[in-house]
Amino acid sequence: MNAHDREQELQTLLRQEAARVEVPGDFAPVAIARRHRDQRNRAVVGAAVAVAAIAIAVPTLWSGRGTPLVPALTTTTSVPSPTGSVPSQKPAPHPGPPTSGTPVGDVATRSNTYAVDDTIRFGDTVVRLERGTVVESFAVLSNGGFVLQSHLSRQDAPTELEILSSAGKTLRAVAGGDSYVVSPDGARVLVKSGSSNTVAVYAPDGSVVAQRQDRREAGAVVGDTAYLNGDESQGSLEWDLTTGVTRRLPAHVVAVSADRTRAALSWNITTDAFADFCWAVVDLTKPGFPKTIERCGRSGNPTMFQPTAFSTRGTYLVGSHYVDGGFWFSAGVVRVSDGAVVVGGGDAASLVSAWSWHLEADESTFVISRNTSTPVSPATQNTLQRCSLSMQCQQAQPPLAVKDPNGFTEPRYVVPR
Repeated sequence: MNAHDREQELQTLLRQEAARVEVPGDFAPVAIARRHRDQRNRAVVGAAVAVAAIAIAVPTLWSGRGTPLVPALTTTTSVPSPTGSVPSQKPAPHPGPPTSGTPVGDVATRSNTYAVDDTIRFGDTVVRLERGTVVESFAVLSNGGFVLQSHLSRQDAPTELEILSSAGKTLRAVAGGDSYVVSPDGARVLVKSGSSNTVAVYAPDGSVVAQRQDRREAGAVVGDTAYLNGDESQGSLEWDLTTGVTRRLPAHVVAVSADRTRAALSWNITTDAFADFCWAVVDLTKPGFPKTIERCGRSGNPTMFQPTAFSTRGTYLVGSHYVDGGFWFSAGVVRVSDGAVVVGGGDAASLVSAWSWHLEADESTFVISRNTSTPVSPATQNTLQRCSLSMQCQQAQPPLAVKDPNGFTEPRYVVPR
């Protein structure tokens, strides 16, 4: 396929984009996917999601929602072949089984951890979740535990938000948890409960650090300061978790740099003719919070960008260029200083079709649960990759056939936030 053909394919895909979903504040691809899923579950009666569990020959830690922990087991079953038709590739093998016992020294980190089907994996350790769990998103905490947003593979199963131990035991189930963000050091979790308009901050052990009633959304949390994302009428809010002191910030805060000097904003401007998606960076150290950069892109156009997080040193913003109606997303990285697109966007040749991704602490390694189908739609294949910012990629885990319940694609791999 030449560049012209790829461009034509992309334009066709964009014209077929599904109805847009209204998403408050913190645009996260996984949040969009969840809301697409909730909408189609209400619309399609009798739909069922089939999610297969993969058995890997490694020690296994079993967990369930609130169920007691069962001692680790060593299994010798093999990985089943993907059920869908995928292009021929030479897959990288999963790690072989240890000789006995649970591996010593395995600690989950953002860099070494991923989810596949109903398991979370790091090193030679597999934390097996409740059978049939579909991982929507997750994050690794400073104690090696996890924040998990998931649902079960049954009709109309609700989304659940939990804080788990490193062994996968539920430490806290957050009732009505709608959205969450995690601090850069993994020591704080900010959660918005949509049903009660409550925002709460949790420690990795599940204990409550602070909470308040607020209609704003979870924006960011850095150290013991939380940032709530509000619209133009409310403004966003900086909230000191230790003293309770607050400060009003510009509307639409979706990310804050690790040094708390800059905030990223994301909003859209809708008219009868079109919708522009805009982003900006503001200086939090100066009066009036002046914008240091602002960009806008038309809906359905790869030049649009919606940020979700700053990179570790604040050099880049990581986010998404557009959503393909809930089937897959366009991964993106832009440079904060001048708005230059570093990953994704632009044209069909630059498209990075994926479901979840993050930029490592070195600011040069891009970890991605990627759609490696040819063509990209309909998606048939999901591969875990580690890439440079020039998108020179290595396969971290072998390709698997995606799940396709009711015509809506769900990935097999999930990368932690």
